Amino acid sequence: MKIRDAKQLYSAQLDTLWEKKQVLSNLLKEQEGGGSELNAFDRVEISRELSEVNAQYEATQGVMDGILTRECAIHNSEVAKQQSEAMAEQADEMLKMMEVFRRISSGAKVPQEDEWKLMEYDHQLYMAAKTAAMMAQQNDKEFDSLWDDKEEPAGEVQDAHEIAENSEISVPAPEVIAENATAGLP
Repeated sequence: MKIRDAKQLYSAQLDTLWEKKQVLSNLLKEQEGGGSELNAFDRVEISRELSEVNAQYEATQGVMDGILTRECAIHNSEVAKQQSEAMAEQADEMLKMMEVFRRISSGAKVPQEDEWKLMEYDHQLYMAAKTAAMMAQQNDKEFDSLWDDKEEPAGEVQDAHEIAENSEISVPAPEVIAENATAGLP
């Protein structure tokens, strides 16, 4: 079952249990106030049923908390993964820039596109490389570009929240609550 579906089921279950708790609590308060119309049920029976509903509610809330914790963990791991991928791309780009700097500084010939990329990345670094190249002895080495000519299409980045909600989770379906559990009550 997907996390989104589990959250919906357990949320509906919690709402139903909450409503039952409210009805039973109100009946108990009415009976304590003396304005009771209850002849068939006594206070002990209502208290017992209220305790059972409270226990069901707490158990269901515990499962819901587990579902939310799992969703949060999946979300956080996806965010961390996306951040690490972005940082790896930035580090790769920086390494390429440093290599272009080193090549230019040594007086070697590098493709014009690489020089432009270094200049756009950091103009001062580019100027330092050009200054070092003027002072270096002529280097006849010629290098190919460090970047691929073809731009890779950027893949669609999924939202971490979507990924977490659509993740599969193993939780049992909530117990079916009799809708008319309080049918005998006025």
